[in-house]
Amino acid sequence: MRSRRRNFEVYSLSAVDLFASAMGAFIIITIILMPDYQKEVRSQGDLEYLEELAGKTQAMLDQTEEGSRNILEALLAAQTRHQQLQAEHEVVSSELETLNAKQQARNDQPPPPPPSPVVTPDKEGSNQVTFRFLGLKTDKKRILFMVDMNKYLAGYESLVRRTVIRGMESLQSGYEFAILGFQQQDSGPKYYRWPADGSLANMSDRTRSEAVGFLNGLSDEFEGSSSLVSAFQVAFQSPADAIILVSDGLPNPAFNNNLSGSSLVRSITVSNSRSKEIHAVTVGDYFKYRGTVEFMESLARANSGAFLALAE
Repeated sequence: MRSRRRNFEVYSLSAVDLFASAMGAFIIITIILMPDYQKEVRSQGDLEYLEELAGKTQAMLDQTEEGSRNILEALLAAQTRHQQLQAEHEVVSSELETLNAKQQARNDQPPPPPPSPVVTPDKEGSNQVTFRFLGLKTDKKRILFMVDMNKYLAGYESLVRRTVIRGMESLQSGYEFAILGFQQQDSGPKYYRWPADGSLANMSDRTRSEAVGFLNGLSDEFEGSSSLVSAFQVAFQSPADAIILVSDGLPNPAFNNNLSGSSLVRSITVSNSRSKEIHAVTVGDYFKYRGTVEFMESLARANSGAFLALAE
């Protein structure tokens, strides 16, 4: 018997042809779509790059804003420091002007020593001298003690206080007196008055004791500079007829309308419209400074007063 023959060739070739056709179609489609795929890939890469640039830009903006704030804070701090330096410069300039005035006023020859205390009445011309204090003589009975309280006199505070107290001790019953302390601070002139209302007090044991207590309370208040222009404007408003100025005699021109010693004497004398006597007592190291002696002596002489120099 003949066996049945099985023919697989036709089926197998058909399958191969199908697969080949499918593969060819896939390849053709892939080739066609490849440009679009590449565009999508490139677009995705561009988007990521743009996002990266956006992130860097935002970081730069944040840094710029922070830098601007830092610069603004630094500018404000610099402006504040500049203002502080200006204030310090004004203080230093003021002190330098005072020191320069002292340096220019140095004198190798000391003035004569102060006279001895005398408290006895005396005759001077046709006027009865009713008050004598270490050579200062006046027939006035209403006295204002004008006390310079600048910082350069802080080391001589005890001498200043003792001088005023000795002057008060020379006053007898029937006299009237007052005390005016003055100094120039950054905020302006400052005054210390006894009596507080600027009037005169009748001399008595009680008022003398009160005045001494007032002077003792000023021991820690010596500071700043001196403005004699402003101080004499206040002193001339007092009902006193005679003013006894106790000072180191070197007022700072910066606080006295930039006036030199001689010009300041003229200015004060012109302002003394009521012709009050002005007696000048210089305290401290007066023997080192020619300008001290000249200024205080000229001021007293121009206003019918006397001059006195006291050292420790």
